[in-house]
Amino acid sequence: MSLNYQVMQDKKLKVCFVSLSQFPATGGGVQTLTFELVKALSKKITIQVVCTTINSQIDIPNNVEVYPILKVPKIGVGGYIIPAPLNLILFLNFLKRERPHVVHAHLIFPNGFFSLPAKLLGIPIICTSHGIDIQINQDVSYGLRQNKFLAKIIGIVLNFSSIHTVVSKCMIKDAIEAGSHPSKIKVIYNGIDLRKISSFGEGNISRQYKIAKDNFVILFFGRLHPKKCPDDLIKAFSKVVQNIPNSQLIFAGTGEEEIKLRNLTSDLNLNEKIIFTGFVSEDRKWDLFRRCDVFVLPSAVEAFGITVIEAMACEKTVIATNLEPFPEIIKEGETGFLVPLHSPEDLADAITELALDEGKRKEMGKMARKDVEERFDINKIADDYLRIYEELLSSR
Repeated sequence: MSLNYQVMQDKKLKVCFVSLSQFPATGGGVQTLTFELVKALSKKITIQVVCTTINSQIDIPNNVEVYPILKVPKIGVGGYIIPAPLNLILFLNFLKRERPHVVHAHLIFPNGFFSLPAKLLGIPIICTSHGIDIQINQDVSYGLRQNKFLAKIIGIVLNFSSIHTVVSKCMIKDAIEAGSHPSKIKVIYNGIDLRKISSFGEGNISRQYKIAKDNFVILFFGRLHPKKCPDDLIKAFSKVVQNIPNSQLIFAGTGEEEIKLRNLTSDLNLNEKIIFTGFVSEDRKWDLFRRCDVFVLPSAVEAFGITVIEAMACEKTVIATNLEPFPEIIKEGETGFLVPLHSPEDLADAITELALDEGKRKEMGKMARKDVEERFDINKIADDYLRIYEELLSSR
């Protein structure tokens, strides 16, 4: 019996995740997805996480081994100074000692870059792209590949990777442009832990933000970044309130656009109607999803948009732009609405239609939840990755 076959039969497959940050990290979609995936996979195989520090505020499953051996990037006179040689050596020594069967990095840079020592030992590398590492949008200054040096590094990492997974079909083109070979590219959507969601209610969110029981609540959740076009939502909302006086808009999150958005809110005399929550904890996030009536994400560029399926999982109808990847996630007219980019008028019409038809809104929300259960359950996503791990091990 071969070693590879024996590993798979005994369920002792050992996969190492690489993260040049704290673990578990909080705040972004990539961090959330990575932790949920680690938890789901750890039920079936051995998971190791190499990171900078351990987050003691979040419980880590007992069967997940965490190694805080990497050095945190420091800021010097010349900007970011990443101790690349030291981290590469530290990771190489770890690999020699622990010998995982597969190394998995979420984001080609920096995590994929620091996974390269695995190639020296014949350990296959999987890189998962989540957008910023391979996508480019010059209009909103988005994407690491705008930097020519980073673009070359990303191309090198992709060349040495055994598999390159992307989280939506629309990213295949970006992956090829970044240097990935088509034969290496696989699409695996993001997922969420549905059992965790069911444990949350609405808490005291309405009292905290003074939301009346009969108010129609529109939620935007995410980084306040130009690529997400939050100003389009404010412009649309100024039209919505003319027809739906009891409507309320909540911006949950922080970002460089916040001052601009607050000024726009004042200019349109919407200060009493729009709430800026700032940073929102994990518990509060789900409270907001439960309390809102519709969720809106009018982005110009996204790799996936995990907040979309989080809202859908809470039986909320979603409105997003009719740009990829949203048509892959949202079924137009069934689980949500897709509207043209930078069209506050169409966005306002979609919101108003849902506000005036509670029955339709709730029916679409139920269908959205069912769709998430069928396509975006983290356990199913973990199985997709597990198949890739085993295929790589079989081919070695």
